[in-house]
Amino acid sequence: KYTIMQIVRFLSSGRPRLGLVAEGGVIDLLGAATERGIRWAEPLFSDLRLFLLAGSQGREAATLVAERSRLPRLRLEELHCLAPFEPGGKILAHVVNYRGHDRDAGVTAPSKPFFFQKPSSSVSGPGDPIIASRHSSKCDHEVELAIVIGRVARDVRPEDAYDVIGGYTVLNDVSYRDFQMNEDGPELNRSYGKNWTQAKGMDFSCPMGPVLVLTDELPRPYPLRITCRVNGRVRQDASTADMIFKAPELIAEISRGMTLFPGDVIATGAPAGGGLADGRYLSPGDLVECSIERIGVLRNPVVADLATEASHVRAT
Repeated sequence: KYTIMQIVRFLSSGRPRLGLVAEGGVIDLLGAATERGIRWAEPLFSDLRLFLLAGSQGREAATLVAERSRLPRLRLEELHCLAPFEPGGKILAHVVNYRGHDRDAGVTAPSKPFFFQKPSSSVSGPGDPIIASRHSSKCDHEVELAIVIGRVARDVRPEDAYDVIGGYTVLNDVSYRDFQMNEDGPELNRSYGKNWTQAKGMDFSCPMGPVLVLTDELPRPYPLRITCRVNGRVRQDASTADMIFKAPELIAEISRGMTLFPGDVIATGAPAGGGLADGRYLSPGDLVECSIERIGVLRNPVVADLATEASHVRAT
């Protein structure tokens, strides 16, 4: 009997689908449902939001389909994995949430949770490129634990927060620091604050994955080792237990007057380290590996902006 613990969202036959990560590989849940004629279950395994919304019934359906499947197991590392996120959802990201990152940023850690948004258009998956944009010379990495919401929720009390969580994944809050600090217009900082929208919202600036670990397997995400390596060298290394504000406080604050839907993501902040701390920003050819214990490793290469390369070709 399968116990539903980890879900992967991947592309096959031209459409996104969900898979169950199990011993021996990945079970294609959509393919298995189609194979066995369980048509009523197909929508659950085509859209992560519907699967999460179905709660325990969705997990029971996945167990039923997996047990009856005669399809060969797939290898996770050979799949075209997608971010465990459906387009149109919200990505609500916290600012400084680890001691030390406040020193990196030259700010005081917030006295209460404070958020910005990354647009859904910034989301990318495992193996997708991080763009060394021609508009920026300070592309930075930030490994973060991402909370994925599992139920419709609003005005959540801290003591009820874990009940609305569907699971956890790894997120890299790629940031373009020159945009963030308004380096080409520093006077804007005094009147309008940091430029969160462009600094955090460029294309491919929100890699996520590779799997969604459900709360059946991971009821509480503390303490877990969280690290980021660039070209094999450790740049960030901490424990999720070091967060200033943990999941109950984050969910309670951001849900005040704002409805959270299944599949919405809360990025919980990054530990110290990275280019903001020492000026070592990402360059084309780098490999960024974001890892969280019991969840997995998210790998993304850094590539040159294709528009820059095209301009160079024209110029030469």
